[in-house]
Amino acid sequence: MKKNVGGIDKVIRFIVGIALALVGYLVQMSTGLKTVTFVVAAIALITAFTGF
Repeated sequence: MKKNVGGIDKVIRFIVGIALALVGYLVQMSTGLKTVTFVVAAIALITAFTGF
């Protein structure tokens, strides 16, 4: 599979992933919304590190 994430995109995904993880941890919200926030953060971080 061809990698399709460039250098700037990796940095942006990393920052967004960390920001979403912090929001999910620090902000009071429902359990479902918190779960969705952590899942999106995980996807952003995984794609930032793997490049896919």
